[in-house]
Order: sequence, then C-alpha cells, then structure tokens
Amino acid sequence: MKIFIPVLLLFFLSTSYGQESFNEVNDSYEIFLKRIIAKDTLIKNRTKYYECSEDLSGRIELYYLNDKLRLMTHIYKQGFGNDVFLENYFLDRDKLKLKTSISEIIYMNTVYKESSQGVSSASAEKVIEVTEQRMYFENKENAECFERKHGKILADWDQKYFDALPLEKSACIEDIEDVRYKYRILRKAEKKLENYSNRKRRCIFYIW
Repeated sequence: MKIFIPVLLLFFLSTSYGQESFNEVNDSYEIFLKRIIAKDTLIKNRTKYYECSEDLSGRIELYYLNDKLRLMTHIYKQGFGNDVFLENYFLDRDKLKLKTSISEIIYMNTVYKESSQGVSSASAEKVIEVTEQRMYFENKENAECFERKHGKILADWDQKYFDALPLEKSACIEDIEDVRYKYRILRKAEKKLENYSNRKRRCIFYIW
C-alpha cells in the first residue's frame, strides 16, 4: 500500500496545480475584460469588419496594453441561420493562454395553453441557449476546458445570472490543433488590418 501513496500524492498535486494555474489565468482574463468595459484609457483597441460570403461575416477586435497584444475578440456569423459565435483569445507575454468560445442559438418554441373554458391556443416564443467554454493552455501540447451553459426565454434572459454560473471542468469541444490554427490565422490577420478600410468590407482571411 505504501508504494502507491507517492504516486497518488503526485497525481493530486499535479491536478491541484493545474486548477490553480487555470484560476490564475482566468482571474487575469476577467480583470482585463472589466478594464475594457470600464474603458480603461491605457488599453488601446482596433476594430475591423470583414465579409467573405453571404454565410460568413464578422469582426475582429484587437486590444493592446503597453503596445502589446493582450486580447483578440472574434465575433462572426457562419451559416444561413442567425447563430452568432464569439471567440476570445487571451495572451500573456505574446503566448496564447486562454481561449473562450461563446455560442448563442435562438429558436422558436411553441407553447400550447388551454383556458378554463377548455379553449386551446398556441403561441410561439423565442428561446436562447448560450454555451461558454474556456480552454486553458498549459503548454503547446496540453489544454484543459471549463464550461457553463444556460437556456432561457429570450425576453427573460439575465446576463448577470449567466456570468455568475460556475465554470465546470468539461471535455473540450475543439481540438487543440484546430484552435491554434485559427489563432495563427488571426495573428496574420492582425498584420493585414494595419492598412485595411472598413468602408469596403473584404474577406481578409479564410477561417477554416
């Protein structure tokens, strides 16, 4: 029995360290977002729009602190529906540390009601389902994912409630190599944006 104690202890310590590392990076990310919302004058940003086709368009927002890129926000619509996707790439010392994906799916839900007189009626209401996943990059080869999701009638949606939901450890919905590939494309797009005008939107890159 004593032989397994050091192995179990090592596993526990490595797992705890990974959680602490995610919490540290996640806290830095949350603080940076709050500084953006508060319009911190030390943070500079650029916003560019693009349109590749009828079913692929969006915008890229770049946030700099001390002339160093700290956050890339990519908001886009893909497909012929109205589904919106948001991705945040958080950097530390020019390295990708956290990638956040937020998807919003809106659909119509039919509700059937019967009055006290026995008269049936049907009505449709919009329902929104939001899923947020954060991928923490321990190194180039390894990543951990944490997720929260919630569905609600669109008219009753409470963003503060959603933001307060805990992030639970989950399986990653994206492959780490796919995420790094998209990250490299966005970094290339960052350079192309220097002399890019929003007046005539073009496809500045092809995503995947």
